[in-house]
Amino acid sequence: MAKVVWIVNYYTATPEKVSNPRYLQMAHYFMKGGYKVITFNHTFKGEKIFQRRQYGEYDFVHVKSPCYVGNGLKRMYSIWKFAQTLNNHCKEFEKPDIVLQNIHPPFDYPIVKMTKKLEAKYIAEAWDLWPDNFAVYGLMSRSNPIMKVAYQIEKYYYYAADEIVFTLKGAFDYLKNKGWTTETGGKIDMNHVHYINNGIDLEQFDKDVVAHPRKDADLNDPNTYKVIYLGSINLANNVKTLIEAANLLQGNPKYRFFFYGDGAYRRQLEWMVKEKQISNVVFKERRIPLAECAWVVSQATVNVMNYSKGFAYMGVSAGKMFQYLAAGKPIVCNVKINYDDIITDNDLGIARDLITPEEFVTEIRHIAEQPQEQYDDMCKRVRKVATRFDYKVLAKQELELLG
Repeated sequence: MAKVVWIVNYYTATPEKVSNPRYLQMAHYFMKGGYKVITFNHTFKGEKIFQRRQYGEYDFVHVKSPCYVGNGLKRMYSIWKFAQTLNNHCKEFEKPDIVLQNIHPPFDYPIVKMTKKLEAKYIAEAWDLWPDNFAVYGLMSRSNPIMKVAYQIEKYYYYAADEIVFTLKGAFDYLKNKGWTTETGGKIDMNHVHYINNGIDLEQFDKDVVAHPRKDADLNDPNTYKVIYLGSINLANNVKTLIEAANLLQGNPKYRFFFYGDGAYRRQLEWMVKEKQISNVVFKERRIPLAECAWVVSQATVNVMNYSKGFAYMGVSAGKMFQYLAAGKPIVCNVKINYDDIITDNDLGIARDLITPEEFVTEIRHIAEQPQEQYDDMCKRVRKVATRFDYKVLAKQELELLG
């Protein structure tokens, strides 16, 4: 009889709405490996506490959770409520042999308690270092009593886990610095800690490029350098500096900047562009289907990853980076990546702290205006590195942890 895996992640989207397909890909390959997979995510809709739906091969259970807007306390409460609801009703579903949880410490801790109740193997997977990110972004001091409690709860996630997966390589040092590993006085055996970054389905990406071309005069213009930003437009993304760089390049008609995405700062930045009459900046769709992103980023001269300083202090696992890699176009990242700097280590563009618009301009021009042969060689390197992060490769690593 097939072993049952529960993938538990508040944010996992269904196939038609997905922006980061990691858990759909993992579910797909787990099923190919002989496992039965049930994915639990949240929903704001409907009257029932649980709504079970089948999407092709994917078996989903949507857990009714409180609605929220923005990133405040209501969001955190909704995550907790999702976890607590599932914990309270977990025995109503097929008993799992393995629970793979995308963790958001300390808010979804009830899932940890649930795994003990169900006597299931527990794999804790972290894409971000909550709650430490709150300190990194200046939202709360690490010495705050609330943060100290949150760190203690975070530790219990890792202590309870049979296997720990990080998409950030620096998290290995994070655990050691906290004193949570066996070699630093804690209980975590580093042999059970793994680095498996996010990735891309290269075969599907290539199909999407062919299947979803756009009749977009801007991106089809062969006579311009197209600088593309794809992703959230929030405080953590520091997009304003990139727009200021575009302003400095207005005198060069070859450069045009395109922004795809939404967030709290989009409207403010659109107003800034209009007010300053920055003619080479174009805000495109707030959201485009994942399948259509492939063609868009493939038309870039340069793709941009943009963050606030300090964002990459433990590494980067942003989904868009792997779309950029698959696109085979150079990447400019405006922060230094401290661990597994895929961009710099493989000469795929630049990843360093770009503080001023002038620095941004220098790096973009250095890449876009390099001799064609050198530019083409860089593009080939970008695409070659993408093969290391194909989900066929990553899922094989994660399958080994299911045991």
